Amino acid sequence: MKLALCTISYRHHLRSFNDLIDFATEEHFDAIDIWGVHAEHLRTEEVDRLKSSHLNVSMLSHYLNLNAPMSELLAETKRLSRLATRIGTERIRIFAGNEASHTLSDAKWDQLVYRLNGICRVLDPAGQRLLLEFHPNTATDTVEATIRLLQAINHPTCRINFDVLHVIESKADPVEAYFRLAAYVDHLHLKTVANVEQFSVFEPANVYAASGSREGMVPLFEGIVDYHRFFEVVSGHLDHLTASLEWFGPDPDERLREDRILITQALERVPILSR
Repeated sequence: MKLALCTISYRHHLRSFNDLIDFATEEHFDAIDIWGVHAEHLRTEEVDRLKSSHLNVSMLSHYLNLNAPMSELLAETKRLSRLATRIGTERIRIFAGNEASHTLSDAKWDQLVYRLNGICRVLDPAGQRLLLEFHPNTATDTVEATIRLLQAINHPTCRINFDVLHVIESKADPVEAYFRLAAYVDHLHLKTVANVEQFSVFEPANVYAASGSREGMVPLFEGIVDYHRFFEVVSGHLDHLTASLEWFGPDPDERLREDRILITQALERVPILSR
């Protein structure tokens, strides 16, 4: 499994992209997961510098307004496709709307399926994939809803960004959920919280705000996710994937450095027969 640094960890820091390339390289990351806001503002020399490094761009993490008129949605999809091509990635991650799966009427569900299938048909000729994030208050907020949606979209370009913490938030076991979704998983997001009462710290309105609370954000191996068990059981099925360390708290350099080392050590301890 390859490990990626998320540039969104530095959304409130005065840090050049070249510095992030240097840091990721020095700390032995394999890739960078680029937040769309950052990708849109990269200068040509920064893109060239990235492509000349050993780092892959694991994913363009962005958003699409799935309620926009279809013509606008497809135009924005084409723009994101061009942006993904520019930075050198085949994956574009979005959220599957902004409504919980159980609240969607049949008409809204059918409309969502139609629009996501249309996005896939735009990305497919460019060799790009659409990754829907497993995320609360979206159409992919449970394992069952995620499988149902992917089967309805019925396009090989549509995959899943498997967020381990959000799977737990859905009250599913992350190991069982991974194996149920394995055929669709194309990327991982890794993060955690100190206890189950603190899931709300990752709600978009809070986590993207400079003044938002960071209480409950803790190192990967100190929270409610049993990453030792997850990696031990699933490690043999992760070789083809990249996992992003999605840290939103303070001191991102220190936290990303330490968590990358701990993940590497955890994977190295997995018995060979389990891989």
